[in-house]
Amino acid sequence: MFGIYLLLKAFSEAANGEAILTTCLAKFKCLRVLDLSGAIFETFPRNIAKLRHLRYLDISDNPNIKRLPDSICKLQSLQVLLLGGCNELEALPKGLRKLISLRCLEFSIKQTVLPVNEIANLVSLQILSIESCINVESIFGGVKFPILTSLFVSGCQSLKSLSLDGKIFPELETLFVDNCSHLDLELWKGHHEEESSKLKLKLLAFSSLSQLVALPKGLQEAANSLQCLFISNCHNIEALPDWLTTLTDLKTLCLINCPNLVSLPHNFHDLTALETLRIKGCADLCKKYKPHVGEFWFSLPHIKNIFIDEPEEPEKN
Repeated sequence: MFGIYLLLKAFSEAANGEAILTTCLAKFKCLRVLDLSGAIFETFPRNIAKLRHLRYLDISDNPNIKRLPDSICKLQSLQVLLLGGCNELEALPKGLRKLISLRCLEFSIKQTVLPVNEIANLVSLQILSIESCINVESIFGGVKFPILTSLFVSGCQSLKSLSLDGKIFPELETLFVDNCSHLDLELWKGHHEEESSKLKLKLLAFSSLSQLVALPKGLQEAANSLQCLFISNCHNIEALPDWLTTLTDLKTLCLINCPNLVSLPHNFHDLTALETLRIKGCADLCKKYKPHVGEFWFSLPHIKNIFIDEPEEPEKN
């Protein structure tokens, strides 16, 4: 059983790194963890399929690799596959659905259309991270992800739409959307309330979304489940809607670096479950809710933890 927990780390500067890797894979057939993050080889050994016990494979942040062998899909014990930061990767390997034990998948690829049917048929998949897929314009399109609990979408600059509702993601609890400058965040567009199941989101984060001018109305679908809401670096959002107070389980609200955000809902005190409020880098809000002296500070007495940080004024010469 020697080598069962051996961690192989980067052949990033070795001229014959690919040959060394091939040799190592042939020798240590009981490997469970293989970390090659930051390596710069261009091809990946086909004999990876011989590592029948491999559970964790990290090939992330490789700027050169363009293809992966389809033999990766024979790793039926694999639980984690990390391909984020591989910006030259042309496609995911074929036969992805054969990875029956895969729980976490992270990738950056150049494909215009993602193989969503293959991904949706990963029967153990719980965490999905889609990063810097700069050519993708839409994701999911109604394909069901039955046990996915966490979804991260970031750096997809061509992305225009997401299809999200409870029918597609019946178990989704965490959603993080970051740095997708063309995304229309009316996430639940086109769905009618009587036709779509409710999302069970508990944590939702929007960050660096220039198109976000208001919270999507579909967020109300998570009224009975959402506990944490984070909005950061969204420079065009101006107000939070009055229906925000329908989020009866909301415990944490963080508003960071949203300079045009000028108000909270007038009935903000109805968020009786709210325990933590953080406001930072929102000049008007920080002034209005400045501790003890702000115009609307009186509306916050029910909140246990309040952190309000005014933007720093530039130094005068």
